[in-house]
Amino acid sequence: MAAAAIAVSAAGGVKVACIGDSITYGYGLADRAKDSYPAQLQKMLNEKFPGKYEVRNFGNSGRGIYLDSMRGHEKRGFRWMSEHKAALEWKPDVVICNLGINDNGEYIKEYTGGRQRGQFADDYVALLGDYRKVNPKAKLYLWTKLAPLAEGQRFYRSLEPFLMQADLEEVARRMRAVGLDMQEPLRERMDEILARDKIHPNPDGARIIAETTFRALTEKPRRKASLPPTAANRRETWLCAGQSNMQKGWGEFNATPAEKERVKRELMRLKKITIFFWDFNDGSWTRLSPETALRKSAFGVSFAIRRAEATGKDINMLYVAAGGAPTESFLSEQTMCAVAKDGKPLYPHLAAIATNRHRLDQNGDFPCAWVAREYPRRRADKSEAYWWPVAAMYDAGIREAKRIGFPIDGILWYQGESNATRCVAPEAPLPSDYIEETLRAVIAELRGDRKIPFVMMGLPKMNRPWEPYRAAQKKVCAETGAIFVDTFAAGLGEMNDVHPRDKTAFANLAIRAL
Repeated sequence: MAAAAIAVSAAGGVKVACIGDSITYGYGLADRAKDSYPAQLQKMLNEKFPGKYEVRNFGNSGRGIYLDSMRGHEKRGFRWMSEHKAALEWKPDVVICNLGINDNGEYIKEYTGGRQRGQFADDYVALLGDYRKVNPKAKLYLWTKLAPLAEGQRFYRSLEPFLMQADLEEVARRMRAVGLDMQEPLRERMDEILARDKIHPNPDGARIIAETTFRALTEKPRRKASLPPTAANRRETWLCAGQSNMQKGWGEFNATPAEKERVKRELMRLKKITIFFWDFNDGSWTRLSPETALRKSAFGVSFAIRRAEATGKDINMLYVAAGGAPTESFLSEQTMCAVAKDGKPLYPHLAAIATNRHRLDQNGDFPCAWVAREYPRRRADKSEAYWWPVAAMYDAGIREAKRIGFPIDGILWYQGESNATRCVAPEAPLPSDYIEETLRAVIAELRGDRKIPFVMMGLPKMNRPWEPYRAAQKKVCAETGAIFVDTFAAGLGEMNDVHPRDKTAFANLAIRAL
């Protein structure tokens, strides 16, 4: 939200209330008035917008969300605190909230039966609703990804902080609030910027929080995409996701004049039917033409053309793909940390990866050596990374594709090469339980409870030991009702090339499977 767009109080300045727990309060800092994140945020705002903002710190150590939770003999919920009352009396224009960490011990009960599911989110909405009552135009910000916990902390590598993300995002949606990610900017320097208690930031850590908050307050947000203007009954929307065999454009395989003419002829057959591609890299929509088709996914374009012919409907393709991207990068951390009624993880391998807060070459949680080494370099933000980027593709594209695409009518999945083997010499398949976990999780993530087609392209023929992965694909699809496209049995693929060139044959096979 640009600074000028924030509602200004009657006094003429923007009143910013920082509410939260000990991280907001500045616990452990020698000089809270100077080094707490609200104090550093005030300094940054003063330097760029002199006299335009007033920031006040309403933090209270040890506080959380649940109204009935106790801290010793007193209520833990921030809504009971005098700081909450004082902040409401001030009637702020902007509210920044970082609560949740102190609720971890109670939160898991929502999944194991000790609490009603949704209580955390409801209590959070009630808290933020108080601020909207005193100022209906108040702009709300909340940490949807909480600050990381370092080794030595009680909830280090536990599932609760990651499960909580789904509810924090739901609260942001319900309250039309802006979500802030404090996990990513802090964890890369976690060992340097956290105090000895492994949770509270030192002045440098508080500065990173202030900088992240400052950018959210003052920078123009990325414009949210929406579906092209086509009547719902005249369109189908497909999510097409995967790695390089989904990513590579038609022109990368064959950009000869003859191939260009072939694309033109195929599109001309559609007559009045249109195909739109949404690219997760920049959030833009492109109407397919003979020229633009060559720059789009060869497999996705081929599938879309054939699906349009089969249905007579416009086709929207939500494209989220990147070379080398493993299945884990398409999963939200809450899916990777999903739990059963007994509180144990549904996906033990994935939970270990998601909760890892040290480099994988130290922990060895990720089974595939190539991905553990290479994928951090290929993150969606193009930066060099030192930490395993769980949920990178989810955060960069899947979340937004879900938001703009509901109801998605089908999912086209072409991925697996990065998860099929250990990628060390001599090559050997990965454990079947790990492979099946990743496949079940991605189907659950992308399809959810909706009864829509999930088309999974099986790995084609090649001189690699992929048969166990193909078998797992076929098994999981049969168990979940997904559609397995057996490219190997159809004789598709090239023995010495991981990227088969003729994607039309693959698209034809996928269409026939529907």
